[in-house]
Amino acid sequence: MVAAIGVAAYFVIGGGGGASVADDGPHKLITPDTVLTEYKKSPEQGKTGDDSLKEAEKNGVKNAKQVKAGYKVEDKANPLAGKLISFNGLYGEIDDPEKVVDAIFATAKAEADKDAGKEDAPQLEGSPQAYEPADLDGAVLKCQQAKTKADPTNKVPSFPINMCVWADHSTVGFVVPVDMASMMTGKGTSAEDAAALTAKFRKEVRVKAD
Repeated sequence: MVAAIGVAAYFVIGGGGGASVADDGPHKLITPDTVLTEYKKSPEQGKTGDDSLKEAEKNGVKNAKQVKAGYKVEDKANPLAGKLISFNGLYGEIDDPEKVVDAIFATAKAEADKDAGKEDAPQLEGSPQAYEPADLDGAVLKCQQAKTKADPTNKVPSFPINMCVWADHSTVGFVVPVDMASMMTGKGTSAEDAAALTAKFRKEVRVKAD
């Protein structure tokens, strides 16, 4: 579980803009105690820092504010059957949503390339792919897989983790969902399933600004 959460820490929010996305007015991001019916917020999540906000604003998210939370579904009878969501989000003013998404994945690639020699560093596979699940409501959404390295000592196989990023004209969300049972088989979940979950998650954490 620690390895799965750690993957998200390698990747940082960046920024930019996209005229093809309809502007439905100012929205903000929240972190409810419960999302998607069964996921509960993890109390151990830390606070975000000013440096991340400055970087985001420089890259195209104006007046950026950041939120961050982790969610989990625990199975006390079988801890390896739990599920996780790592969420890092920004809200502000975004001229070009698709440019923001592409910038985030470019930053992720740079981080992965820089850490390629580290024993526990995940490596990106392929390139980001666009998805349009039913619950997306017009935002830009792309996902890419990162492959972790096997940990024979703890009997953890190499497995893929999906990173999904959405952007619209006021919010950006970086979501890493993990299904522990699938992870332990070495297969992980599909990018399509991760995209569908991200779209549903977005609907619960994105609300109209006051």
